[in-house]
Amino acid sequence: MAAFFSPFDASWSDAAAWGALLLGLAYVWRGLLGGRRRDRGLLPRPIGMRERIEGFRLTVFGLVLVGVGAAILTDARWLLVLALGIGFVEIQESSTLIAFWPAGRTSASAPVRADPLGNRTNG
Repeated sequence: MAAFFSPFDASWSDAAAWGALLLGLAYVWRGLLGGRRRDRGLLPRPIGMRERIEGFRLTVFGLVLVGVGAAILTDARWLLVLALGIGFVEIQESSTLIAFWPAGRTSASAPVRADPLGNRTNG
């Protein structure tokens, strides 16, 4: 174990790094396939955009964990900074999209309009 993570016990940091790698791979797998019910994921299926964005967020979170684990194992500061920096931005952007995307809307091309009675409708 190299100098960057030297304050930690080498066996503890290796175990944490492998744990982060394995947990990250599990999140990537879940983000791609969509969980137990396969209702959220990135692989092609007929699902809505909001569910696809949720799958993207899980995949990015998994890649961040893989990057952090690899950075600890290889003592690469640049990889740690890159994984955390890019991961933070992408997770923040996708979380904002999920928060503001209407639940029933399937695409950005179908604008939400109000009908004369004040009800919100798509298209």
